[in-house]
Amino acid sequence: MKFSGVKEYLDVKATPLKPAAGRILISVPFYNDPFFNRTVVLLVECSENNCVGLIINQQIKFKINQIIKDIDIDEHIYAGGPVMHNNAFGLHNYPYCEDCSEIVKNVYLGYNDRLISILEKRFDSSVKYKFFIGYSGWAPNQLEEEIHHQMWVVSRADEQLILHTPPDLIWEHAVKELGNEYLHWLKIPVHLSDN
Repeated sequence: MKFSGVKEYLDVKATPLKPAAGRILISVPFYNDPFFNRTVVLLVECSENNCVGLIINQQIKFKINQIIKDIDIDEHIYAGGPVMHNNAFGLHNYPYCEDCSEIVKNVYLGYNDRLISILEKRFDSSVKYKFFIGYSGWAPNQLEEEIHHQMWVVSRADEQLILHTPPDLIWEHAVKELGNEYLHWLKIPVHLSDN
């Protein structure tokens, strides 16, 4: 793709989608925020009062059983965002979990003792999951302002991206799904100071 100048290269084309539960926010690489750099956030709640999301590609070095009391799962946990690190969340594709909400087709938010038992004992290898500590949150109109200031673009996601794609490839795959107008983002250094 050819660009006529720096302004065209740096201009961020907004998608026609609005923030809503089940949609994702893809961070714009020109906005080099230390916490949200190259993140993809799955919105799990979005209303006039607030928006809440989980960063689906920010795996951290700690294991689930090191962070969440009474869950004996030796897998890495994710940093869901910078808010309320004493709260834990689970995303999974197990449809029989009572009191769980379907956020995207075949992706559910929440967990219960039955699901935890299945995961701990590895009864069903088809059950894919991620656990998160903390979440990302926006006050009324805050997210819309950030999108207006070209910090995020809104897109759609599916079970494959959320639960099956390796975390270090999620942002890249999400950008590719946006279309050709965004592919130049993949050539931008992870840290703009490296350029």
